[in-house]
Amino acid sequence: MFAERFAASSRAAWEFARTLVSEDLPEPLLFRVRLNQSYDGHAPRPGEVRFPQDGSRRRAMGLSRCDAETVLAELWRDHHVPEWVNLAVVGETGTATVVEVVCCGRFTRDDSRLYHSEEGAPPFHVLGPALPPGHEGGRYSVHVRSECWGRSDLDHGATVSDRVWSFTLMTDEFDADLLAAVPDMPNVEVFEHRRCALGSEALSAFVRFPRLRNLRLYLDEPGNFHAGAAGGRLGALTGLTVTCLPPRPWALGTLSDIAPRLNRIDLSSGGGDLWLDGAFPTSLSEVSLSAAGLAGSPRLPARLDRLTVRLTSAADDDLAELLEGVTHIGSLTLSGTPVGDTVVPLLERYDLDALNLVDTEVTPTALARFHAAQPRTRLLPRPPA
Repeated sequence: MFAERFAASSRAAWEFARTLVSEDLPEPLLFRVRLNQSYDGHAPRPGEVRFPQDGSRRRAMGLSRCDAETVLAELWRDHHVPEWVNLAVVGETGTATVVEVVCCGRFTRDDSRLYHSEEGAPPFHVLGPALPPGHEGGRYSVHVRSECWGRSDLDHGATVSDRVWSFTLMTDEFDADLLAAVPDMPNVEVFEHRRCALGSEALSAFVRFPRLRNLRLYLDEPGNFHAGAAGGRLGALTGLTVTCLPPRPWALGTLSDIAPRLNRIDLSSGGGDLWLDGAFPTSLSEVSLSAAGLAGSPRLPARLDRLTVRLTSAADDDLAELLEGVTHIGSLTLSGTPVGDTVVPLLERYDLDALNLVDTEVTPTALARFHAAQPRTRLLPRPPA
C-alpha cells in the first residue's frame, strides 16, 4: 500500500509540474531525498521513532539522486514511515525528471498520525515546482531555482544556465579553481555555496555574475578564506552571509570597495571568536554577528536599521566597545548574549523601535526601568506588569 501511494503521488507530482513549467519533462523519474526535515524540539510521543543520523551531510549527498526503490527503502523502516512526505518536481536532467522527496523526521506505524489523509495517499502531499519571484502567471522554467550536487548536475546546468535565478552549490568539488567549472549564469541573483572551501581572493569567483544580489557562503572549515576579489567588483550585491569565518584577519575592510551597494551582512565564527579586522561598509543597514566573542577592532556604521549580536562569551564592556561610534539603531537583538543590567543605560540612548533581551542576564527590574524610560520600544521579554 505504501509503495503504491508513493508511486501514484510521484506520478501526480510529475503530471502537475507538466502543466506549469516550460520544459518538456521526461517521464522517467529520479529522486532527491531530504530526510529529517521537521522541527522536533519536543519529546517524542509514544511509538514515535526518530533517526538523528538522517540529518548528516553524508546521508544527504548519498540520496541526492536515486531511484524509487532506494526511496522506498529509506522511508519504510520496519513498518514505520514518516508522518508526512512532500513531493515536488525540482529539475530535469535531459533524460529524467527530478522529484524532491522532503520527509518528516518522525516515523510512526500508527496510520492515524499520518498527515494529508484528505488527499487520499497519506503521508504524501503533492506540490508544484517553486514559483519564480514576482510570478504573475504563465509557464516558467523548472530551473529557476537550481541545485548542483556534482559534475552531472553541472554538465546539464550549463545548457540551461540563462534560466537560473537562484543557484545552490552542494559540493566543494569545483572550489580549487575558483568555481571556473560553474557556467556563467547571467540572470542568477542568489548564490548559496553550502560546502565552501574557497581560499584567497574568494569573492573573485562571483564577479562574473552581473546580477548577483545575495551571496551565502557556508565555509566547510575556516582554512585560507580571504574576502578579496582580485580587483573586481560585485556591483549588484546587497546581501552577504559568511559562516565559520577564520580566527584571523580575512579582509573585512575590502568589502566597501568590492560591494559598494551592500546593505545586509551576516557573519559567524566556527564556534570561537569572530575576527573583524576593520571598518564595516557604511552602506550597511543590517548587521548580524554570531560567535563566542569578537577579536580585532571592528567599527560598525554610525547608523543601522537592524543589529543582531549573539556573542555567547561577551560581557557588558564588550558590547559597549562594539557600539562605540554607533549613533542610531532601529532594532537591536541581543538574545543569547550574557549581558547584564549595566548595558541598559547604554541602550537607552538609541531610542530603539525594538529590543530583544531574551536569554540575557538583564533582570526584570532593569527591564521595567527601561520600559518606563522608553515606553514606545517593543521589548522582549515583556516587562513585568
